[in-house]
Amino acid sequence: MAEPSVRTGVALLGTGVLIALLGYMLSLFVHGILWLVPVGFVFMFDAGPALAAFGLGWIISALHPLRKWYLYSLIAGVVISAAGFAASWSMPLNQEIWSYQQLMMTLAWSVGPSLVLSAVVASIVINRRVSKAGIVLQRNMHEDEMDVVLILALYLPFITLVTNLNFYLRYVLPVAVTWLVWHLFADKLSTWLLKRQAVAGAILVAAEPPKTEETTIFNVASRSYYPMAFGLGVTTTVASVLDLLGINLFGEDPFSASANAAFISILAIALGSLYVGPVLWLFEDCGIRVFNPVRKILTEPKIHSLADEMIEIYTFIFSPIGLTFSVADGDLVLALILLAFIVHLLFTVSMTSTYLYLKFSVNKHLWKVVRRLEMEGLLTQKPL
Repeated sequence: MAEPSVRTGVALLGTGVLIALLGYMLSLFVHGILWLVPVGFVFMFDAGPALAAFGLGWIISALHPLRKWYLYSLIAGVVISAAGFAASWSMPLNQEIWSYQQLMMTLAWSVGPSLVLSAVVASIVINRRVSKAGIVLQRNMHEDEMDVVLILALYLPFITLVTNLNFYLRYVLPVAVTWLVWHLFADKLSTWLLKRQAVAGAILVAAEPPKTEETTIFNVASRSYYPMAFGLGVTTTVASVLDLLGINLFGEDPFSASANAAFISILAIALGSLYVGPVLWLFEDCGIRVFNPVRKILTEPKIHSLADEMIEIYTFIFSPIGLTFSVADGDLVLALILLAFIVHLLFTVSMTSTYLYLKFSVNKHLWKVVRRLEMEGLLTQKPL
């Protein structure tokens, strides 16, 4: 599997179908060889569909690798998983519709994730090969629309809650509040922080023009990490402190505790992520550098190290894992389910807010920051 190829994808797809058929035949041995029945179900509903879906995604990626067709596999995987979750949750457990529910869970847990995995592997392989060859990947014609599709897919599992007021209070209103706070204050806070550095003796240098932010799926998704990690970091930090005082912040029931943890993290995103989200992005893209006249060093503006540490990758990975293992009381399967539940909720809110900011606010803010500093005479073209 050196690179995405149709032949490899067809082989994987065919093998997956054969494994699923083998599982179906094994499941028929109800009498005599009972131990084969669960193996058959794993082959039929998990291993076979997963391998077939990976092969299908590999085929799609191989059709036009330089045009990033692996993005179609990625989006298809997310949509299929979300639709499977939504369909399975909307139906009560019932023996009469057990096959339907099993099919939906197969789509949610096997087919969708395997398509996503194939897209990720294909993107890694393709990007590694083009970097060695010095080739530039072409832009996918639907790249700007894919983030919208992804956001809508993330909301699909909530489709049964659209008539519930709590859905809007927990997952829609925070998005509106988050974007409004970012839209109103991000440029002002960024300008004020840069002015503070100038007053302290640093020289602000307009090293390059502001860089326009794009609403491509990778840019929006990667930017969404920062607010989400901040929300998780705040929640787990507060919960740890309160736990030392004997106060349980989330409750005893695992699912209620996870929902409460997600909601508190969403509140943290809405009320406190301005500094670690939009301000950081404006610092990175405004083209301004900070020159230290004493040390003779030209650097990018940075947020405070404490806030930066809060969004470090280890905080994002280990904090939610520790949290879910704690509320699941050591149950590995339940902890993983709760982890997926929390990350999905937070990523949905964070990505929606980030998309709105990148789409409607950030490019205006970049130029506002530069112009305000120029008007106050705090911006120079070169350090003294």
